[in-house]
Amino acid sequence: MKGKIAALFALLILVFSGCATRIRIAVERPPVLNTSGIRRVAVMPFEAGAGSYRRDTARYAATVVIEKISALDYFTLVDYSRVEDARRRNQDIESFVDAVFTGRITRIDAQTSSEQRTRKKSNGEVEEYTIYTTKVEIDFNYSFVRARDGTIIGPVSKQGSSSVSSQEGYPPAEMILRQVVDSELRYIGRDIAPYTAIETRVFAADKTKDEFLQADMKAALAQVKAGSYKPALDAYLRIYEQYKSLAAAENASNLYEALGDAPSAAALMRKAFAETGNSRARSVLTRLEGILRDQATLANEYGDDRSQMEKVTAFAAGEIQAVLPGNAVVWIHNSSSGNTMAEAVTDNLIADLIRKGIRVVDRQNAALIEAEQNFQMSGSVSDDDFMSIGNAAGANTIVIAGIAGSGAMRRLQIRVLDIEKRISIMQSDTGARWQL
Repeated sequence: MKGKIAALFALLILVFSGCATRIRIAVERPPVLNTSGIRRVAVMPFEAGAGSYRRDTARYAATVVIEKISALDYFTLVDYSRVEDARRRNQDIESFVDAVFTGRITRIDAQTSSEQRTRKKSNGEVEEYTIYTTKVEIDFNYSFVRARDGTIIGPVSKQGSSSVSSQEGYPPAEMILRQVVDSELRYIGRDIAPYTAIETRVFAADKTKDEFLQADMKAALAQVKAGSYKPALDAYLRIYEQYKSLAAAENASNLYEALGDAPSAAALMRKAFAETGNSRARSVLTRLEGILRDQATLANEYGDDRSQMEKVTAFAAGEIQAVLPGNAVVWIHNSSSGNTMAEAVTDNLIADLIRKGIRVVDRQNAALIEAEQNFQMSGSVSDDDFMSIGNAAGANTIVIAGIAGSGAMRRLQIRVLDIEKRISIMQSDTGARWQL
């Protein structure tokens, strides 16, 4: 993500319009909807309600959404039939999809009208003809539903209308409705995924009559027009320090942005506002602070492609490693036997610790297999039991991993027992870092 942003910031176009010089800058923006953590998506059929127009338009809208999402190259599309099949079997869908995309046609209205008109032919005769018009209106909405807890993200509501006229008869409403759907879904990518906005920055002119200041501003602008942004930036910074010209500060902030350094642009305008109190400085600063917030959102919520389970597991592995003795030989026990997510977490924990050079007892160890079978039968195991079995299997540390709660309250539970000291040395809490 960071490399992509840097490349986009480098995509600059110099524009001359009248007396003002402008540059266009590609700026990364987060989506309208908070789709962080969503990568695997199933687009469900749109709800249509009664009426042939609705059914046809609903099918078409779902097709357009699938095409748009596929073109983004951001999400992995999952066939909706897998979701429907899992739901029929009362099975969890979270193992193969992060969210489902749902849409609903809430209103469709189609009206026809005709109008008689006259016109002169080339021979001077007057003839009558008829104009046939079809007008349609449509309301629909769409949203995401997270597979983990059923949280609804959205909805985004759309309203569109159009009319088409012809002398050959009434234009088909189905065709016009499809055109409206195409128009309303044109920018769906900005609603659901990070996107690039092309913004224009205008270079300000200082309105004072100081001849030396004006000469310096002209020379700096010439550097901009030549594409020499770094020398131009240095020149505008010098001008601001010497003359306290707000125009120079604003132009320098434009060039900081052009060079991919929005934090420095904001810092400069914050300084300019403090020193001049000019409302224009406040306005530019507000815009830059918005960009910084967007950058933070993208880095924190969209910069990590891992699933929530992978993030939590990696965090847990780090917390476990921090308390392990130097000579640790670890037995990792899944206390939520039969839970597919718990099994995946356990596998990931084992793999992570092994990658870090920590010895982990083989799960095929005969003592462990027998003990875990007994656990399932007894349903109640004490810490002393765990320590005795772990000791017999050659471990000196036990990690007990399980999953508690469901939906939004589901979290990973971790306990670490030191066999030699016969004490618990770590217990996870209920904080957000443990939430699955």
